[in-house]
Amino acid sequence: MDVRDALDAGGGPGMPEHDARGADAIDAEVDAAFAADGPLARLLPGYRERPQQVAMAHAIARAIATQGRLVAEAGTGTGKTFSYLVPALLGGGKVIVSTGTKTLQDQLYERDLPLVRDALRSPVTIALLKGRANYLCLHHLERTSREGRLPSRDDARHLAKIVQWAHATTRGDRARATRSSHSASSRDASCGCRPTVANTSGCCAARSTA
Repeated sequence: MDVRDALDAGGGPGMPEHDARGADAIDAEVDAAFAADGPLARLLPGYRERPQQVAMAHAIARAIATQGRLVAEAGTGTGKTFSYLVPALLGGGKVIVSTGTKTLQDQLYERDLPLVRDALRSPVTIALLKGRANYLCLHHLERTSREGRLPSRDDARHLAKIVQWAHATTRGDRARATRSSHSASSRDASCGCRPTVANTSGCCAARSTA
């Protein structure tokens, strides 16, 4: 079975505010969010209600409210992303969303989450976390620059651009530099020096990364 989305919703004491309001209140909040004249419809041109999407959102909202577990499967076009983002934001607690790909992770962080947050007027803080190899390591960058042991002159030029980018970035996420056409390190993805500046589990344990 192809399980497209799985949610393991748990939390500490006082996590879900829904418990006190009961199942009817949970259903009402979800219905209001997905209504044809609701907050999502006002922000999304061409929005239409999807029964399967709302049903999945109800199931997830109840799992969060009861601190239970739910495995949900839905086909393409259901609108799975909003089905879990809406109840997650309505729940009022901390939620971790784990994705199968970095592309989907970036889509959630940069587009879907801000949109749903704005639609629901939810005053939540969101953060993006990837595996450490996706981030620049200042120690490795300094060492590579100092030693200068690179496969080619082209790689040396790329390294110089990465050094420039390191002074400008606040997050150190190399994917953001790679995607940006204006970034000094936009060719980092194909650069031979890339592995030498990535963060690893064996280093930088006591140092901060950009």
